[in-house]
Amino acid sequence: MKTLQIYLISTILIFISSCSNAQNNNSEKLAETMLLDFYSKHFYIWRNTPISNTSPVTVLYEKLDSLMQKYCTSKLRKEVREVFENVGADYLTNNLIGDLNENLKVVKDARMENDYIVSFLATYLDAPGGQTKKQVTVYVTIIKEGEGYKIDSVR
Repeated sequence: MKTLQIYLISTILIFISSCSNAQNNNSEKLAETMLLDFYSKHFYIWRNTPISNTSPVTVLYEKLDSLMQKYCTSKLRKEVREVFENVGADYLTNNLIGDLNENLKVVKDARMENDYIVSFLATYLDAPGGQTKKQVTVYVTIIKEGEGYKIDSVR
């Protein structure tokens, strides 16, 4: 009788554990998809928003802020705004914009529970007019807000 009880308890624990792993994998996939979607749209806005006298940098920032409202926490939006206004840099990508069709990847950072690694190729302009492609890595922390995920910090 005790053997049957131990067997049943073990089976139940294994089942619960496997359900938990499936939920974690699904959560990770949702977070990865959200990050890929955000960075793809972010790069698109940077590449396709001309900056000129008739379309100043504020138009670019308004488009980026609208995107961040959907994908980023209010705390991160405030940090991004401060860096953009004070330095003129893109805090979310280390001031580098990736090539839309090249190597945008998101993977779970196994060292931290809510962290992901976003990497992409970016084109650097060299001194005498040349260009060099370089891999850029951004470490992103996400949090669950409501039914979805939002980017909470970038480093």
